Amino acid sequence: MYISGDNPCFSCIYHNPKKIRDIFINIEKKELYIQVIKENKLEKLTKYLTKKELSLINKEDKRNSNNIIIRREKYESSELSTIVTPKSSNSLIIVADQLTDQNNLGNIMRTSLLLGVDGIILPEHSSAPITSATSSTSSGAIEIIKFHISKNLSRTIEVLKEKGYWIYSLDMKGEKIDKNFYFDKRSVLIIGSEGKGIRKNILDKSDFKISLHQKILKGIDSYNAANSLAMAAHHYKLNFS
Repeated sequence: MYISGDNPCFSCIYHNPKKIRDIFINIEKKELYIQVIKENKLEKLTKYLTKKELSLINKEDKRNSNNIIIRREKYESSELSTIVTPKSSNSLIIVADQLTDQNNLGNIMRTSLLLGVDGIILPEHSSAPITSATSSTSSGAIEIIKFHISKNLSRTIEVLKEKGYWIYSLDMKGEKIDKNFYFDKRSVLIIGSEGKGIRKNILDKSDFKISLHQKILKGIDSYNAANSLAMAAHHYKLNFS
């Protein structure tokens, strides 16, 4: 698959150089990239092209402003065991149910990484695909954050409970998060899409249903998923800072 843009490509070079198959760079901007290419010993994989040649590499990407494109192996799901931490430690895991928007997913990956989330769990059949668009909107966070694709999300949540996690679902009818609200030190935060929310069978697995304070307005009934995650996960971090 192809990824493009400075942040996604630099992140891939720094964190997953062994996944890279080819690097294509605008020859007119060679000086911007040559140092990092040499530092990571990737000269043999690098080709310098004209802007026109570069635009023909990944025709699906309509942004002709990119000066670097990388062809890399497809992103792979991490094992659940690599996300779950020892029972004695603080841990926050995100579950994104029915999140089919690639931009939201990329933003969630970026936010999760910066807030120190241990990993993200996605259902196999009710989630946005992992594509170059996900890489771009995550600003390269996808190269670092662990994500697990679950074939049976309901069963995966049961496994997390067995590992000592408490399950919190963001739901409009849930308890409002305020300054007196405390997450458990080992928490799973489930978020759904703005339109469909969280599936009932997944919501029923929750130990707690929580919601965020918001102004009620006609036509705008909720935050987007990435913003909801950011506020709830930040509250968790404040609980244990």
